[in-house]
Amino acid sequence: MEKKYDFKRSFYYDVEDAVKNSSVTFLLGARRCGKTVCMTQLSEHFNAEASGGIFDKAVYTDMKKDFEDIYGKMDFINHVADSIRKNEKILYLIDEATYMQFPDREIMKIQDAFTLRQNDNTKVVFSGSQSKALEYWGHLAFAGDAAYIRTDFLSYSEWLAYKGLTDISEETYSSFLFGTREFYRNFHSTKEYLQGCLDETVISNNKAGEIIYGNDCSGLNDEMLLDVLYASLLSLHNHVAIREKASDLLEARYQNFKRMDGEDLLQSLRFLNNCGLITVTYVTDDLECSPYYCRKILSALPDRRKQLSKQEIMERLNVCIKYPMFYMDIVKEILGEQMPDAIPPSLFDGIVECHVRGLLPDTGCLEYRDADGREVDYVNTSFRKGIEISVSNKKASRTNFGVLPDDYGKIRLTKDRQGIQDGVEQIPYYRFIYEHSVGKDIHRGI
Repeated sequence: MEKKYDFKRSFYYDVEDAVKNSSVTFLLGARRCGKTVCMTQLSEHFNAEASGGIFDKAVYTDMKKDFEDIYGKMDFINHVADSIRKNEKILYLIDEATYMQFPDREIMKIQDAFTLRQNDNTKVVFSGSQSKALEYWGHLAFAGDAAYIRTDFLSYSEWLAYKGLTDISEETYSSFLFGTREFYRNFHSTKEYLQGCLDETVISNNKAGEIIYGNDCSGLNDEMLLDVLYASLLSLHNHVAIREKASDLLEARYQNFKRMDGEDLLQSLRFLNNCGLITVTYVTDDLECSPYYCRKILSALPDRRKQLSKQEIMERLNVCIKYPMFYMDIVKEILGEQMPDAIPPSLFDGIVECHVRGLLPDTGCLEYRDADGREVDYVNTSFRKGIEISVSNKKASRTNFGVLPDDYGKIRLTKDRQGIQDGVEQIPYYRFIYEHSVGKDIHRGI
């Protein structure tokens, strides 16, 4: 096979280790984040003599493209199961697993083949963009007897390694924001991406033998999802830069959002959250609230509680676009030719806030906001830690850590200050993002 991809993401090494230690591995992650490239790299590596002869061969298969009809797909899975029963030294890399004819049953067929005899030689890796469905089917078939590797879009630290940069600074972070699209050359637009997510969700739901709770997308379309993402930008603080320069597109989308009812909003948020495109944080002044409150609000399971109105949903939830690439794409769409070469401070602050929230745990966390206007951007009640997210050197008097118990750790993100001041740890925002990004080991090795 011709070698096409030299740069290996950090999760490539996680999958490589999993292949050596587990019979079955599931590679999970957002659509188009880089899973297929990883699978082809694994095929190249384990087919090369340098791999040490762990396998006689590695077989990469794209279930979406490599078969002319359903019978070819079914015959291939039967072949894999037979290979497992024969204990052959083969690595099967099954990409776009959602497109198997009966994915849940065929994953179970693979499990049955491993159960019939002791097998130390044959290995299988499943990958696909419908991670919620694929993980669900994997747990049904293998429970804890499989490895699950999760990945995201390119991180700041991976970007530095990719570009051969060693400087962790505001300048290289800005280059990451503007340059990530260079890495994802096949990314055309957020709208096209969302339509693809919807199409693949429909396919996985139609092929599933059992209902996958929370994976419903009936009644949704890409325009509704975009309306919610655009509205999430307006809900962030100080977005004067967008409001002043925005085209009529933003106003039209905001009017669409205003006409959306509460149930459609919840379903849109649930879908975007399942796709990993947003983070949702509960806004409250109750530090003793349930750590799973956001999950309960977004749950598709029946609930006896009164359904929240759209206004209540927007007041109680802080919705952020998780990946800077999508944030930047939407901003460019809004501003058009007025998109500046340098990101305005108020807009930059919003991007960093969204990025930081996307890197932090989303269970047991909240945004503190009380009736007196005091706010703490991120509070994790499980780890007892509070974080103020900023790209400037805020004065201690402008933060509200005093609302937190004394035993809470307190972190203030800054422009360039670091060290301890009045019991608060100060960290430059780009340094914090780097330290919480995957791929640091790759970067430090350049």
